[in-house]
Amino acid sequence: MEDQIVIAGPTSQKLALKVAELLHARVVTTENKVFPDGEGYLRIDIEEEHEFKGKDIIIIQTMGANSSGDQNLHIMELIMMIGAVKRMNASKIRVVVPYFAYSRQDKAFRPGECIFAKEILKWIEMAGATEFYTIDVHAESIFEILKIPAYNLDPMGVLAKELAKRSEDPIVICPDKGAYERSRKFAGYLGKNVQVIQFIKKRDVKTGKITMEGDLPIQGKDVIIADDIIASGGTMAKAIEIVKKAGAKSIFSVGTHPLMLKNAVFNLMKAGATDIIGTDTIDSAFMQVSIAEVISKAIQSNTP
Repeated sequence: MEDQIVIAGPTSQKLALKVAELLHARVVTTENKVFPDGEGYLRIDIEEEHEFKGKDIIIIQTMGANSSGDQNLHIMELIMMIGAVKRMNASKIRVVVPYFAYSRQDKAFRPGECIFAKEILKWIEMAGATEFYTIDVHAESIFEILKIPAYNLDPMGVLAKELAKRSEDPIVICPDKGAYERSRKFAGYLGKNVQVIQFIKKRDVKTGKITMEGDLPIQGKDVIIADDIIASGGTMAKAIEIVKKAGAKSIFSVGTHPLMLKNAVFNLMKAGATDIIGTDTIDSAFMQVSIAEVISKAIQSNTP
């Protein structure tokens, strides 16, 4: 649309280009740097500020750490973009955060903690966002803090479409109780008869050692283990190791947000993963599936 402009934030340039193409929208980038004293700088790359007046602006900026900075810097860059667009009198400011950093800090687990996920959402709204979109957020309950419309978009359909090309008669493994609903939903996208097997996971509170057990009729089967975030990969690696020993033919480690920190890649592949498949919410080597279509459809459905 002529009235829509996509801003490709420093961390989501490839994804933003894909979304803009699907929306038939103009796309602009940014100029950004860090000063010697550590302060960030960001400028939207336009010639005249009146270009944004009355426009429907879509800002796409993921919050995952990468070679250009950490998540804290990327949050500040997002706030700078929103503030600049608001000052230029855009009619709408739709903020798309493919990976929402600090999403696991969604409640106070110990006395004195900050529920920082909600604080970031407050900043985004106060800066001027009129709509908020994210992908597969860890805890959707954080949206209760917002007064603007917020959308948690589902990537499981596009991930399942990719996995369907690679597996025959798959089984979905749920590595712990908390992931069961996600695993069940993912299996539903693969087919109505796809089985879900849930592990019983225990973690030693002193050593942190993880143990798992479960009934595993998976000899010669294609196994899929899916989660929202793959960070260090500890839990998933343990699950992979178990299903490998049980005779799985192939094992696919699937994560919406493939952070892949420290030795995660080594640990998953050493445990027996056939492949690691993630989306482009994070700009990494594992973004084999794009969520551009998921984002563009959500925006189109909210466009008169």
